[in-house]
This record gives sequence, C-alpha cells and structure tokens, in this order.
Amino acid sequence: MCPLGGRRRSWGGSLIDQGTAGLSDALRKRVRLTNIGALFGAGVMVVTVPLDARVAPLWMAVVDLLGILLFVAVIIANRRGHVVASRITLMVAFNLLAFTNALGLGRGARADLLFLGLMAVPFALFDLQEWIPLLSGVVLTLLGLTACVLGIPSPTGPIPAAGSLRVYEMYSLILAVAIILFTLFQSSRENARVERALRLDIAARERAERELAESRQGAINAAKMAALGEMSASVAHEVNNPLTVILLRAQRLDILARSETMDAAIVRKTAHDIDRTVERIRRIVDALRAFARQGDEDPLRPELLAPIVEDSVELCAHRFRQHGVVLKVDAVPDRLLVECRGTQITQVLLNLLSNAYDAVENEDERWVRITVDVHGDEVQISVVDSGSGVPQDIAARIMEPFYTTKEIGRGTGLGLSLSKGIAEAHGGRLELDAHARPTRFVLTLKRAVGAG
Repeated sequence: MCPLGGRRRSWGGSLIDQGTAGLSDALRKRVRLTNIGALFGAGVMVVTVPLDARVAPLWMAVVDLLGILLFVAVIIANRRGHVVASRITLMVAFNLLAFTNALGLGRGARADLLFLGLMAVPFALFDLQEWIPLLSGVVLTLLGLTACVLGIPSPTGPIPAAGSLRVYEMYSLILAVAIILFTLFQSSRENARVERALRLDIAARERAERELAESRQGAINAAKMAALGEMSASVAHEVNNPLTVILLRAQRLDILARSETMDAAIVRKTAHDIDRTVERIRRIVDALRAFARQGDEDPLRPELLAPIVEDSVELCAHRFRQHGVVLKVDAVPDRLLVECRGTQITQVLLNLLSNAYDAVENEDERWVRITVDVHGDEVQISVVDSGSGVPQDIAARIMEPFYTTKEIGRGTGLGLSLSKGIAEAHGGRLELDAHARPTRFVLTLKRAVGAG
C-alpha cells in the first residue's frame, strides 16, 4: 500500500516538474503552475465527459476529449522547453472549453461565471514583464465573457431542460470558484516554496560567508605567525644587543663602586645609558606584543599613524641593517590620525617592507623608503624600493591569492592578497603604482575626522 502511494506521489510530482530544470525561481514557479493547471483541467474534463454525453449535444463530449489531449500537450510542451507556448495553450484551452459551454447550452449554462474565474489565471501564469502574453490572456477571457453576456453566438442546437441547465449553472459556479481558489492556493503555495528555497539559499550563503571569513582569518593569522618567524632572529638580535650594553654599563657601575672615588657625572651618564637602552628594549617588545595580539575583532578607531610606522620599522630594522639595505622613513606628522586597527596595518606594512627587502636584496643599489602623503580625506602610505620593478604580466596578477614569484620556501603568495583584503576591510585600498619608477606600493586609508 505504502510503496504504491509513494509511486503515485513521485509520478505526480514528476509531471508537475516537467520543464523546470535550469529555470530561474520565478519562471520555475510559473511553469509548475502551468503543469498543475493542465492536470487540474484534464481532471475536470474527465469528470465532465459523462455529463456532457448524457445531457448536452454529443459534439461537446468530443470537445471535452480533445480538451484532455490539449491539456496533456501543455505538459509535453513544457517538457520540450516551450514554456511560453505551453502557458498560452493552457489559457486557450480553458477559454475554449468555457466558450463551448456557451455555444452548446446558451446563456442559461452561465459560462460567464467560468470566464470570470478564468480572469485570475493569466496573472498567475505570466510575469508583468511578459506583458504581451499576459495582456493576450486577459483580452481573450474578456472577449469570451462579453460574448456570453451578449448571447453571441446563439446556441447551435436545442437547449436542454431547465433542470439540466440548473446543473450546468451550479457546475459553472462551482468550477469558477474552484478555479479562483485553486489559482490563489497554488500561487501562494509556489510563493511559499520559492521563499523557503530563498531562505535556505540565504542561510547557505551566510554559512559560506562565515566559513570564508574564518578561513581568511586563519590565513591572516598563519601569515602573521610566518612573519613573526621571519622576524624572530632580527628581534632576538635587537634585544640581545641592548642587553649587552646594559651588562657592560652595570659592570662599569660596579667598578666605580669599588673605586675609592666615584665621579657623579659618570654615574649619571651610565644610568642614563641604561635607562635609554631599557626603553629601546621596551619599544621592541611592545611592538612585538602589539603585532602578535589578536586585534581582528577590534573596532575601527582613530589611531596615530606615526607609532604604527615606527613599530613596523622597529620590527624589521635589524634585518635591513644586517644585509646593508638602507631603510629610509620620511617624517610622519605627529598628530596625523587614521581610521584603522593598528595591529592589522602593522601587518600590511611589514609585508610590504618584507617584499621590498626581497626585491632589492641582490641589487647593487639597495634601499627602501616609506613616505606618507595626505590627500583630503585620504592618507597614502607608500613603500618605495630600488628594485628592478614588477613586469606587466606579473603586475596583473600580483594581488591574487597564492600567486608568488618567490622561490619555494620563501613565500606562500598570500601576503599581498591578505594585505589587500585588510586594506579593503578598512575602507581603503592597496595598489601597485604601475607608472611609478622605482617600484611603489601604496596603502590608502581613511583619515580620521578631526585629524591634525
């Protein structure tokens, strides 16, 4: 019993979905309604054939049978992709059968009620953009309604008895109400189905966007950790040197303490040197801690640009000095504020500086320069290097994820792509100035309101 019921539901569902594959949601809804309407019309005709054969002229029963074939043709047309022709055919079939009642039974059969019910069908089958078939369906139904009201043409044969006409009148009324309710119900049902599919699609998109954001954040963190790894030797050296200075100064103070005479000026100078060296270590450690912290959920806020640039330079300065690369930093206005997350902007600058270092490492002239320019509401941070430039074919793809020109083990191809994403998340942009010589990358950020 259950397997048979399952097959019936599958069979019916298959007919309803004929011709819907690959269509937009809106058109799929209307094609499904066309198939449902064709099945509804064929069912009505199957019920009507015995009644017409017994009461009405015989030719009306023959027309009923032809109507069944016409409704079947609608589904076949949809299956073959003729989705506009199928809907027009359905409208013609419904109006033809209603007009048949008027022609065979006269005004007493109240076929005008059928035409009134059919007025709702074009709006269910056609979108307003399909105004030609929509208007044609409305006009066709209005012509049939007008003909019925005016009694044009006259019945082709003898009119059945009043009792039989009363049956047809009730039949027309019930069928008209059924057509209106059926059309409204199926339209509402299809709308609900489309809305449900849309909600599921939106949920899937939101889930995919969350997963993409998590994946992107993971890539950012991985790139950050890779940068920390690259900087570890440099940072260790930057901290070790000041510690050596502190140790020597402490030994000097110890020697002075053991001597019979102590020069106060020398003690003050030694203490000052220790204090200055400790401050240098503090700056390095603070910059490292700021870079390593998870600031991705921090809101955008006005931050001084100068400390961000200083921290970025502090973290990579030793690497540049160790290999004879001159790192120049133009003066940054003290009170210049930008809307940003400082940690992320440091990451972008470190990536640009690292790329610049790689570009000039084997050049005869080795220098990298950072400049800051203010243009209205925008602040441009430029990283310029003395490298040989970026070829045009590489420049077109340089911001793509996983695209790298570095040898294996020296780059993942994520640095510039992630930096570009960070810039865009700040409402700014990261660009290669293709016309600049020497090579110039420009990070553009929004200037904070009230920035000095």
